[in-house]
Amino acid sequence: MDTRSQEIKQLAQHFAEGPAIFTTSPLYQSFCKVVAQDQPVLELLTQRQTGQQASFLLFGAIHYLLLSGAQHPLRDFYPSLVDRVTASPGEAGPELLDFCHTYRNELETLIRTRLVQTNVVKRSVGLLVALRAVRMRGVERVHLIEVGTSAGIHLHVDRYRYLIGGLVFGQQDSKVVVETQWRGKQPPDFDARPQIVGRLGIDLHPVDAANPEERLWLRALVWPENQHEADQLSAALESIASAPPTIIAGDAIDVCPALGKQLPPGEARIVFHAATRMHVPINRRAAFDAAIDTLGEDGPLYHIWHEPASAPHAGMPSDPRGVLALHGPGDDQPVSLAQVSGHLDWIELLDD
Repeated sequence: MDTRSQEIKQLAQHFAEGPAIFTTSPLYQSFCKVVAQDQPVLELLTQRQTGQQASFLLFGAIHYLLLSGAQHPLRDFYPSLVDRVTASPGEAGPELLDFCHTYRNELETLIRTRLVQTNVVKRSVGLLVALRAVRMRGVERVHLIEVGTSAGIHLHVDRYRYLIGGLVFGQQDSKVVVETQWRGKQPPDFDARPQIVGRLGIDLHPVDAANPEERLWLRALVWPENQHEADQLSAALESIASAPPTIIAGDAIDVCPALGKQLPPGEARIVFHAATRMHVPINRRAAFDAAIDTLGEDGPLYHIWHEPASAPHAGMPSDPRGVLALHGPGDDQPVSLAQVSGHLDWIELLDD
């Protein structure tokens, strides 16, 4: 079997397993079953850039074209596009394949050029928890750096309003309201956190939060049934557009060493990434980890991540439970701060 045939076989398997991923999207669950059996669409996806998750990319591209005004019967299956969906998601297969055939050229361009840059506002809750943990270590001021920042929405972590365990934290008048299910005892005071004195993002392809087309692409990556998440993202993008942080375009492997030398010597810095290292090619992960470590050469480094157990920091053990982890000065190994779901729909403290 040649390389292309092998890739198509792997893509078919990826889509066959897709319904287990799209837990809140019956439409995308049905799409996965159809695409897994369709050779032309699978061939189209072989043109995606390295490391791009195929189903997220394809479904995002289709959603983007529909949100942009593409007129096709497929739009009638999207809760994000029509007031009321009357047909069953399981009936969308023929329309999906016709859409992919009709708009093949447009889809090909998007698949070749676009990246899966899912911006999950709720992940700010994880960063909020980590900031408190850093404050409990006596740190009063930090420079916040996010790797894989995309549009930079997590860099405004201290400017949102949070509803956690029946309590309210953060900016009371913020238009960005983040609520997550709290598990366990009453939440601690998440307003106890260090002052953020600098905000920097790093991304291979930063998204301009003020650009309507870029914002539409991010909207398209939100599953069509998840209107609340789409509204939340829109509010977060408005926040970023109104006070844009500095975002550096480039590979963290190249950017971090130079960036570390530009930060004030001796001042604490937090580097945060969520669902980012998992997309770094395996043969580059050691270099990625080493680059992040350089940020601690001239000041205390608090490294915080929310990544799958399959993608631990080099030389460090991983927690199989799916956690938010912290590694700071003096830590021999990562500290599991909280057990969390992938999109922070729920959280439970583990070390307090």
